[in-house]
Amino acid sequence: MKILGLLKGKTPGQIETAGDNLFARGEYGSSRLEYEKALSKLEKRDSETAPDRARIKKKMDRSCNALASGHMRNAKELMISGYHEDAQSLLALALELATDGEIIASLQERLELLKNQSASVEREDAAPYMEYIEGQAPVSNEPTYEEPGDHHFGLLVSTLPEEDQSAYHGYGEEFKGGYVSLNQGDFETAATLLSKAFEETGSAETFIPLELGTALLNLGHNEQAVFLLEGFLRHHPETIRAYPILCEIYWQNKEFEKAHLLLQNCPEGLQDQAAIHVLEGETFFHDNKYQEAEAHYAGFVKFRGWDEAVARVHAKTFEALGKKEEAKKQYAQILDVCQGCGKQTDPLIKQQYADLSLETGDRSANLLELYLTLIQEIPENRSENFEKISRIYALNGNEAEAGRFKRFAEQAK
Repeated sequence: MKILGLLKGKTPGQIETAGDNLFARGEYGSSRLEYEKALSKLEKRDSETAPDRARIKKKMDRSCNALASGHMRNAKELMISGYHEDAQSLLALALELATDGEIIASLQERLELLKNQSASVEREDAAPYMEYIEGQAPVSNEPTYEEPGDHHFGLLVSTLPEEDQSAYHGYGEEFKGGYVSLNQGDFETAATLLSKAFEETGSAETFIPLELGTALLNLGHNEQAVFLLEGFLRHHPETIRAYPILCEIYWQNKEFEKAHLLLQNCPEGLQDQAAIHVLEGETFFHDNKYQEAEAHYAGFVKFRGWDEAVARVHAKTFEALGKKEEAKKQYAQILDVCQGCGKQTDPLIKQQYADLSLETGDRSANLLELYLTLIQEIPENRSENFEKISRIYALNGNEAEAGRFKRFAEQAK
């Protein structure tokens, strides 16, 4: 059966109405597909359909912009949660979809700030003692950099916890330049400027040492970074942003017991937070103790309830254990919760769910439709997803459709 077989005989108007209903329910990606189908039918008719095409094209743009805006909101949430790479992917996807000038400009601005970040840029904390870091920052001439501007700086600071934002706004121009440089991946300039900002304040109580420590870490000074973060946490143990980066250094050094002790001894107010339990499970995971990681996540859900961040790493752990059905159920639950609360569904989770469904024997029309949606939502995976659609058709014995989508995959490379 062809994937669009159920639409055979429907008029463009009926398809447009289906798109309107989907848009009203907040299913913007699906509504966009319906409008595209309606346009495709209208384009086969004479020029008298021009007003109808213009109307539907406007609705399709509306769906695209709504979808892009949702991705932008979700990207901000991911940044706040520390998932900077996922945030960057969502922003890039949103830029592919957006047609509104203001939305495009905002997306481009956010992407510019994120595009050079490594996975470690989210780890924005360190706590140096001044006598330790003197001489550690790269020695260079006066750095040349463009003024960051209050808007760029403010956009970055807006992703921080509210209680930290006012402090960041209270620092000088050296700090602003260093902070923007840090988030653009120019770590040498960041270290130089942040060192100057720190020297001007002369206080270990500010957040300036945190950002300076991050710059030094990204320059490969891991030993110094450990010292700085450990020192910072002695003064500010409640700052949860310091824990992921320190744990990652411990993981790299195979010092898993240190990571466990760090997390187990964090303040009582943090011990119930999902982020800490994610790190605890990830410590087991990096130590190749997948059973212990899975048991830890299961215990969290049992005693504290479902949490999306925990569900994501729980699913990854199931995959490492070879338990694909259990992993698929985790991803399905994330998707169900997103749809139930109206939150925009993360296309990366949809991709994981679709791939696991295919691996576990799903050949259904629903899976085909899901892959078609992903072709729209994740353009960079278009060729691979066309290939998977082709595989499903081949498994179902439909060689003609399998060949057609195989050609699409080749063209999309």
